[in-house]
Amino acid sequence: MADAGVDIAALGGMEPGGVRFLFRTFKRILALNTQALERMAQMDRALGGGYVFDKAFLDKSVRDICRLTHLVAYHLNGMAGETLTPLYDATLAVRDALEDILAGGMGPLAHRRALPFSELGWELEPLAGLCAAGLAVLGRRLSLPAPDGFAVTVTGMAALAGDDPREVGNASDDIVREAGTLFARLGGARPLLFTFVAAGERGTGRVLAEATCGGADIAADVAAETARMARGRLCAEALAGGVAVCVRPNVSGVARGTIQTLAHDPSLPPAMLVVAGPPENWAGLAAGDESPVSDRYWLSRTAPHQPLRTRLGRKDLNAPLPGGGPLSPSRGRMLRGSAWLTPEQSAELAEIGLAAERALDGPCLLSWTLAEAGGFVITGLAPARAAFPELSADAPDADAAGGDPCDAVDACPDPADALLRGGQVACAGVGAGPIARIGESTLPESVPLGSVGVARAAAPSLSRIVPRLGALLTEVGTAASHLATVARESRVPAVFGLPGATALPAGTMVTVDAEQGVVYRGVAEGLLRQAAMQRAREGAEPEVLVLRRLLRHIRPLNLVDPAAENFRAGNCRTCHDIIHFAHERAVELLVEMDPLKKGGLGAPRRLAEDSPLELRVVDVGGGLTDGPAKTPGASGDVCLADIASEPLRAFIEGLLLPEARREGPANVGLGDILSGMGRSGRALSTPASGAGLNLALAGRDYANITLRLGYHFSVVDAVVGEKPEQNFLYFRFAGGFAGDDRRARRAGLILRVLERLGFRAMRKGDLVVGKRRMLEAEDALTGMRLLGALSAYTRQLDVELADDADAERFARGFIEALHLPENFVDGGDE
Repeated sequence: MADAGVDIAALGGMEPGGVRFLFRTFKRILALNTQALERMAQMDRALGGGYVFDKAFLDKSVRDICRLTHLVAYHLNGMAGETLTPLYDATLAVRDALEDILAGGMGPLAHRRALPFSELGWELEPLAGLCAAGLAVLGRRLSLPAPDGFAVTVTGMAALAGDDPREVGNASDDIVREAGTLFARLGGARPLLFTFVAAGERGTGRVLAEATCGGADIAADVAAETARMARGRLCAEALAGGVAVCVRPNVSGVARGTIQTLAHDPSLPPAMLVVAGPPENWAGLAAGDESPVSDRYWLSRTAPHQPLRTRLGRKDLNAPLPGGGPLSPSRGRMLRGSAWLTPEQSAELAEIGLAAERALDGPCLLSWTLAEAGGFVITGLAPARAAFPELSADAPDADAAGGDPCDAVDACPDPADALLRGGQVACAGVGAGPIARIGESTLPESVPLGSVGVARAAAPSLSRIVPRLGALLTEVGTAASHLATVARESRVPAVFGLPGATALPAGTMVTVDAEQGVVYRGVAEGLLRQAAMQRAREGAEPEVLVLRRLLRHIRPLNLVDPAAENFRAGNCRTCHDIIHFAHERAVELLVEMDPLKKGGLGAPRRLAEDSPLELRVVDVGGGLTDGPAKTPGASGDVCLADIASEPLRAFIEGLLLPEARREGPANVGLGDILSGMGRSGRALSTPASGAGLNLALAGRDYANITLRLGYHFSVVDAVVGEKPEQNFLYFRFAGGFAGDDRRARRAGLILRVLERLGFRAMRKGDLVVGKRRMLEAEDALTGMRLLGALSAYTRQLDVELADDADAERFARGFIEALHLPENFVDGGDE
C-alpha cells in the first residue's frame, strides 16, 4: 500500500494547530466577518436616512463592531500561533479612536499642532479641517491632481490664540518645521496659499479667510500670518477649537476658477457649475462674486458631461486667453475663441468634481487652477453652496404632500427601457455613464471617471477602482461583502448578484437605479434629478456628524492587495482593514497547513472507486454521510455516494471522468531516469509517514486534498458555500520525475489550462499556483471538477513532454477531452 506505515490516528485534531482546530477557527472567522460587514451595512443605511437613530444606536454599534473585530483578531492569532500580535494593537487603536469620537474628542492625534498631508485621512477632518483632509485624500487615494501640503490643526490654532507664550512659540516652531519639510519634498521654497476653515466637532469646512505668502523667509511668514489671524478676527473661533488651516503651494496658471458639483437651475437637469476667469480675479471667483470677464458653464452630471448652458464673459481684444490666438470680432458681441476653457477641459473638470463628490460623501465646491502646461490642479475644497434653494427648511416636502416625485420633475424612465432587473442593493442611489468592463487586473487609471463599472465578481481588489465609478454592477456578490462596504463609503450606486451584467456592451450609456435594482438604457434625467434632490436634503444633525466620523474609522479599506508589501497586521487602520486582513491570512494558513504534521484526526477511510490514484478521506466535520459504508469490500471504505462534502465530491467526480485518463505506459528515457535518481534518494530518505499519502480532509463545505503521486506533489484547498464572497479555490503543483525541461513544460501546460479555466495563476520553475475567488457555488463546484480532471490527466505527464509542441498538444487535448469551448472561462473574479 502506498500509505503503509502512516499513523493516521496521529493526524490533526482539536488541539491548537490541529487540522480540526484550524478549520473550525477559520469558519468562526468567516462568521464573524459576515456579522461585522452586516453591522457596517446597518450603520451605512442609518447614515443614508434609512431610519431614525440616536446616540444609543451609535454606542451599541461601536460596542458591537469593536467586539467583532477583537474576536476576529483573537481567532486569527489562534490559527497563527500568536504570531500576529500587532493585530491586537491595531484593534485597540481603532477602538480608542471610536470611543474618543463618542466622547467628543478629536482622536489619537489631537495633541499634534501641525500635520503633513501624508498623515491625513477623512477621519482627521475635524482636527485638520475639510480643505486639508480633502486635498490629502484626493491626491493620495484617488490620484487626482491635488498639491502636497500640511495642516495647522485646531490644536495648533488654539495654542496660537492663547496667552501662554510657550504654547505660542511651540506652535509657531511646528509650523516653520512643517513648512521646511514641505519645501524639501517640493524641491525648494515657493509661495504658499493658506486657507482658514471652520473645523472641530461641529465644523462645516466653510472658508473663513485666505492669504498668500511669498517673501524671503516664507516659512516664518506663514507662522506669523497664521498667528496674526489666530489672535485677530478668528480669535474666538480658534480658542474654541473651531479653526484649522490648510497650507499648500500657491499654484500659478493661466486661468482659475471653481466647480460646484451640484448646481440648481429649474430649467435644467441635474447640473454642475464651472466658473472660470483670469488668475488675477481669483479672490472674487472663490467668493462667488459675479465678474464681467468670467465664464459660467452648466454641465451635465452624466458622462461625457455635455454643456447644458454657457454664459461667456466680455473680454478685451487683447485679453490673454489660455492656448488661444488673437481674438477676432464675430457676429454681435461675441468673440471667436473667447472662452476661458474648451469643452474638453470643462468635461475633465466635471470628472474630477464628481470623483471628489463621491470621496467627500456629498456635493462640494472645488477651486482649481489651469497650469501653463495645460493640466488642472485642485487648489481648494469647501462645502457646496445651496444647490436647491427650494429645499430649505421652510419649503414644502413633495413626498410629505403625497405626490409622486416623478410628477415634479422629468418623467420617470419608460419600463420598456429596462435592460436588466434584479440583484442585491449594495449601495442605494442613481448613477449613469458608459459601461466599462473591469476585473482584478484592471489598472484604476485606465477606467474613465464616471463610467459604470461591470465586473464578473465583487472582488475586494476592485476597491481601488470604485471611487472613479458612477455606478457598479457585478454578477456575483452580496450586500454583506468587502466591496459593498467600499461602494457605500464612496457613495457609488451598486447592484451585486445581477445576472446578465457582463453581457452589457462596453461603451453603452446606461442609468443604474440601484435601490430598485434596474438598469435602464440611456440617461434617465428624471431619476438623476430626483437622486440629486434627495442628497441635498441630507441633514447635518449632531448624531449624523458623529456617525459619519465613526464610519471613517470603520469602513475604509486601505489594505487591498494581499501580495503588497504593506499588507501587514501593523498597517491596519480601520475595522474593515482588520477583518479583511484576517480573512486573507486565515485562507493562507488553511492552505499552508500540512495534515501529516498534525495530531488526532482519527482513522481515514479508503475511497473504493475505480480511481487513477488511491485516496484516503478523513471527516473533519460533516464531510461524510452517517452510517455504514455503502460499498461492499473492506470495512470502513467509502464510495462517492458517502461523500457529503460538496467540494470534495466535485473533485472526485472530475478525478473519475474517463475522458481525463491517459492510457498506456509512460515514455521514460534514460535521461529522465538519471535525472530522477537524485529525487529518488530524497524520497527514500523521507519518513514513511509522509511517503505517497493521498489524503482528503472533508468538511461540509470544505475540502483539503493533498496528493503525493510519485515525485510530484499537489494541494487543492476549497471552501464552497452559500456566500460567494467566502468561496475560494486554491491549487498548487510542483515536482515530477523527468528532467528539468520536461517538468517545466508540464508546469507551463498546467499554467495555461488554469488560466483558461479562469484561475489567476503564476509559475516559477516547476511550481504552479492558481487561485479563484468570489464564486457562486455552482461555478466553484465546476472548478473543482475540472481540477480533479486536471489532476488525473497530468499524472506522470512530464515524461511525455519531449518538446514545447507536445505541451501545447496535451493542453489542447485536455480542453477537447472535457468538451470545453476554446474561450471557456466558467465565471470567477474577472
